[in-house]
Amino acid sequence: MHAASFIRRREIVLEYELLGKPTLPLILVHEIFHFVWARLSNATRASFSALLADEFRGNARGELGESALVRKQVDRHSRDYICESFCDTAAWLYAPRGMHGNPTLAMRWRTRRRLWFEEIFTGSIPC
Repeated sequence: MHAASFIRRREIVLEYELLGKPTLPLILVHEIFHFVWARLSNATRASFSALLADEFRGNARGELGESALVRKQVDRHSRDYICESFCDTAAWLYAPRGMHGNPTLAMRWRTRRRLWFEEIFTGSIPC
């Protein structure tokens, strides 16, 4: 673990060793989106959960980040996995390019997640 978010304290803790590392922006975006997740409506979180359920029914393998992949291997139906998947998706979308390694989630599922984020965060659906 390189970072942690404490929503109630409004605090993000990063390991000192991350300073100057190329992965820092990716990790920071991920952690910031934990705060976004906490502010989303139940309906919006349920919508993202339904998107992941579609992936499960479609036998999607892989993820967009390590934290979600680890949780997915333990229990893909848990709230922790859904939140980590949301935050890893945000980091994949919003962190500078070239920092993501190789996403293991197939392109068709990545495209669906990108469209979901665009729909939610362009104001067309209330959060």
